[in-house]
Amino acid sequence: MGEEENHTTQRQRHLSPTGDSLLHRQPFLPDELVFEILSRLPVKTLLQYKCVCKSWKALISDPQFAQTHLWNLIVDPTINHQRFFYSPESKPCKIASIPVKPLFQNLPEPPKEIEFSMEHKYRILGSCNGLLCLFSVKEGYVTLLNPSIEWKSKKSPTLDCYDDHKWITYDGFGYDHVHDKYKLLAVVANEFGGKLTQIHTFGENSWTTIPNFPFPVGSVSCSGSFVSGTLNWVDYLSGPLNWVDILSGPLNWVDNRCSSNRDVILSFDLSNETYKEVLLPEPDGVNVRSNRVLGVLSNCLCVCFDSNNTHWDFWLMKKYGVAESWTRLMMIPLDKILQCLQFRPSFIQPLFMSENSSVLLRTYTKFFLYNLNNGRLDCLPGSYVFDPHIYHESLVVMCLILIFITRVSYHQNFEYTFEEWSLQEWILFRFYFRSVLAALNQLGYTSIRLEIIMNIAIYRLE
Repeated sequence: MGEEENHTTQRQRHLSPTGDSLLHRQPFLPDELVFEILSRLPVKTLLQYKCVCKSWKALISDPQFAQTHLWNLIVDPTINHQRFFYSPESKPCKIASIPVKPLFQNLPEPPKEIEFSMEHKYRILGSCNGLLCLFSVKEGYVTLLNPSIEWKSKKSPTLDCYDDHKWITYDGFGYDHVHDKYKLLAVVANEFGGKLTQIHTFGENSWTTIPNFPFPVGSVSCSGSFVSGTLNWVDYLSGPLNWVDILSGPLNWVDNRCSSNRDVILSFDLSNETYKEVLLPEPDGVNVRSNRVLGVLSNCLCVCFDSNNTHWDFWLMKKYGVAESWTRLMMIPLDKILQCLQFRPSFIQPLFMSENSSVLLRTYTKFFLYNLNNGRLDCLPGSYVFDPHIYHESLVVMCLILIFITRVSYHQNFEYTFEEWSLQEWILFRFYFRSVLAALNQLGYTSIRLEIIMNIAIYRLE
């Protein structure tokens, strides 16, 4: 059987778990068409449609469907499914968001706040595939949140050596597509200039220490930009780059000093956890008069800077890692920026580009829009939100691995572990069995043990 035919058969099986195809009940609506239609609908609508019938509920709950749905939203040129999330001041148990689309219509909506269980002040460290990475500033742990389906993962272990006198100075959150895992890199600094660089793989019960981050310790936090399986940073500090630390182990950020005497981005590959240099654009006759700022537009790395005190220059890397693919996106005259903002910004960050060639930008205090077609610059009304993170609505959830790996990791006697499981967890185990097998295999469980575990699951659910 061919791969495409196999894929179609799997879709039909999810649409009709009992073997009676939806096609038999509604001949005018083929199973394949149902899959394609549902995979393009908003999350809120899909959650309602789970009540339509058992076959739709099974389909919408399937991890393969969730991945297809996420991909369709990412490549969708419209801006109907994106929101900016941020942490409201003095509200540790709430997270706020605003939809992106009204911003491009110059009609910003008031923020929507969601309550969730976070006991202390937190920071959003990043957003990827519909998951927000939240860091507890006081307690030093991280957790994942999917606000679309109101799901939150268990807490990670606390960062090693973290306390009230330390802070995260560099961080980056992203998805390792090779190993199908989400990872966070964090650099913990103290007031004496010391630092510790660690990586946490979500679903595992530890932090891994790697060779120290090569940049000097700063008093502010800098989050990396996630593109093509890599994390990328800009260094705002002066001082020599410590290449001994870089070459002795995996890590990476962005810096304006390198061994080749050219401006570079330091890029951290999440799958093999190694560094490489990514060259920045060097336009002729340009004197960079500000720190370079990184962003992501249309899934491409974007860098911008003050050029010759006359323009802000914006460049896109069309093919990641290829210096020749840097393409100038736009140049905004400084006098136009001054007229719009009424002040001279020291920082401009690209946030989002719409299908009609409008680019959403921010300074420390303002949102504004630039139209690539006519060069119009509009300052947006309303209050500014601090440190917004672009979020794609999704059905992605980490519970299938987190529940089982966490429980198995904490207990040597796995029979005792499974005795504690709830009925809901056993149902999840049956439903996500293949993913769980892969996870348990990584923990070193033999096929005999896995067979015993599966027999227990079948017995519990009969």
